[in-house]
Amino acid sequence: MKNNQAVTWVRICLLNLLVVAVWGLLIRYKIAFSLPWADQRNLLHAHSHFAFGGWVSMLLMVLMVRALPQPVSPGILRKFNLLLSASLLCAYGMLITFTLQGYTLWSIAFSTASMVLSFLYAAVYFRAVRGTAPFAGRNWFKAALVWNMVSAIGTFCLSYMMATQTATQHAYLSSIYWYLHFQYNGWFFFAAMGLMIHYLAGRNIRLQGENVVFRAFQYSCLPAYGLSVLWLHLPGYLVAFIGASALLQAYGWARFAGAVWLSRRVIASGMQRLPVVLLVIVALAFSIKFILQIGSAIPALNTMAFGYRTVVIAYLHLVLLVGISLLLLGLVVAEGLLPLNRFIKAGIAFFATGVLLNELLLGAQGIGALASFPIPAINELLLAVSALICVGLAVINLAGLQSAKYNLRTIFQ
Repeated sequence: MKNNQAVTWVRICLLNLLVVAVWGLLIRYKIAFSLPWADQRNLLHAHSHFAFGGWVSMLLMVLMVRALPQPVSPGILRKFNLLLSASLLCAYGMLITFTLQGYTLWSIAFSTASMVLSFLYAAVYFRAVRGTAPFAGRNWFKAALVWNMVSAIGTFCLSYMMATQTATQHAYLSSIYWYLHFQYNGWFFFAAMGLMIHYLAGRNIRLQGENVVFRAFQYSCLPAYGLSVLWLHLPGYLVAFIGASALLQAYGWARFAGAVWLSRRVIASGMQRLPVVLLVIVALAFSIKFILQIGSAIPALNTMAFGYRTVVIAYLHLVLLVGISLLLLGLVVAEGLLPLNRFIKAGIAFFATGVLLNELLLGAQGIGALASFPIPAINELLLAVSALICVGLAVINLAGLQSAKYNLRTIFQ
């Protein structure tokens, strides 16, 4: 992918992230006060679907194409750009239809089309990789695409149950958690790890034990799904196997974090201070995530945590916002796809501060729910933090428009 094409797509993704934040602000406003014209459930569906399709998945796909060994044939690049453009239309289609109607024919059609496009993207990517020399991140990218397709099983099960009206509470929740697990811990995590490893390799930094880390996460990804459904009261041997997968993932992360720590001076020497700070925050967020996973392997704790919606929301935001989103933002800055000026630095600082405060408040709300101790004015505080996130992203987008020229036509060149 040409650099000007990548810059254009990155800016589109950042605009989409602002839209995600605005919908999050609407949700928080409706909780704290009132928004009679909007349905809360519809806003939530629109917010989550667009966050997945318009922000995280889209930017991951763009950066994975950019990571392919050059040169890539013009025909393959045109296919990627067409698939990304169609995915963008589907993302906005989901945003609008879910907001106005919730789960109806049109919203289901757009979400189904988005899923089909992700399968086509995987097919084109595998074709582009076939025959190329091994490159850094390749195994992570291929695994990410496979897990993305595996996650669709949850969606297909949900669609079947809805169509046949055979859904039970356990089957419904199990299907949702299947989709979320393989999106978060499969597609998002593997693609992000591949991008990080690819970036480091581009600076001649090879991490020790990378293959061991990859195998640890690859072998544990499927059984780790069980951490999301321990409330089904599984047999003891399955609980032990699932707990072992949590330990294996923690081991893989410890090996990766240890290798990064050993190379910290080399990594930081060629980077600006801002992306270094973002990557440190990301490392802490994922360390907390894997510690929490070990705790959730205890059935009693798992049942208690999954019984409180605020705890689940805090965990999902920890991974998606603090972990994945800040990592992607740090990488696009480090790669020069978002040139830094003082306004963009300020916008990123506002955004990162808002994200961290949001997680602290969600965590406090979750702990308060577990302890039956409500946090005073928590909804108003979360609304204020959502506004700070929106301000930061608005500054980034406005400053980005001023810092470099781009044209939508470049993506089809």
